[in-house]
Amino acid sequence: MNLSDLVNKNKKENIASPREARCTVEFSDDKNDDFASRSRRADAVDGSYRYSHGAVWQLSSFVLYRMIATPVAYCFCRVRFGVKIKGKKNLRGLRGGYFLYGNHTQGAADAFIPSLITFPRRCDIVCGREAVSIPVVKHIVPMVGGIPLGSTVGGCRNFCGALEESLASGHAVTIYPEAHIWPYCNFIRDYPSGSFMYPGRFDVPAVGFTVTYRRRMIFKNRPPLITVTVGKPVMPGEYVTRDELRDRIHGFMTDTVNSNGSYEYIKYRKKDSDNSANIGGFTA
Repeated sequence: MNLSDLVNKNKKENIASPREARCTVEFSDDKNDDFASRSRRADAVDGSYRYSHGAVWQLSSFVLYRMIATPVAYCFCRVRFGVKIKGKKNLRGLRGGYFLYGNHTQGAADAFIPSLITFPRRCDIVCGREAVSIPVVKHIVPMVGGIPLGSTVGGCRNFCGALEESLASGHAVTIYPEAHIWPYCNFIRDYPSGSFMYPGRFDVPAVGFTVTYRRRMIFKNRPPLITVTVGKPVMPGEYVTRDELRDRIHGFMTDTVNSNGSYEYIKYRKKDSDNSANIGGFTA
């Protein structure tokens, strides 16, 4: 069930909708539930999937990313969400490629925000196979930086090759370790450490960023505004295991929400619980 369905269900049950202030969304599994969109068919990303392309494709990608996608991202984020970015100075000393890790609370905005964080450096984004399974769109997504996860051994091998190529080109690569979108979620969910193996594997820094929400001063029932806080890089050699790196990034995200606060536009509540769920130090 997607978020729109849940909001309609809440209306029938006399639970406030987002435009009235908030709605309550019930979840059963904070690691696997997804409230972003209806399920889509996902094509296989196997050993035959092409991550690398020729010069004409590369030129087209440059034009699409720099001259179309980047201005659209800036305008969308500024007009729709009044995005403010704090801590961008933490990236100034990074010369080569690196990984970005953020909390996953938006659809389109989460596709656009990383490019604003790293500008003028290009930022690619690890995405699900669904993003390259939609006619026409599947050709555009890779051109603007989408790197789909592999679905077979050969696909995973080529996926890692695509990451290596992106980093070698000096790009940032964004990963959303929560994996599933929880719109406007104002706490940091638990997430596994699997995706945190890549900085160590490629010997590059890892940087966390946290999206928090602030209520509008006027039109208060409209969706809240966004503040993005960028953390300090975690350099290779500053941790031993991927679990340790995950804990440092997760700790930064949680500390940011604790210190900055994040407006609760949508309340997330665990199913079959009389009380609100308390996750990551926050009551949802």
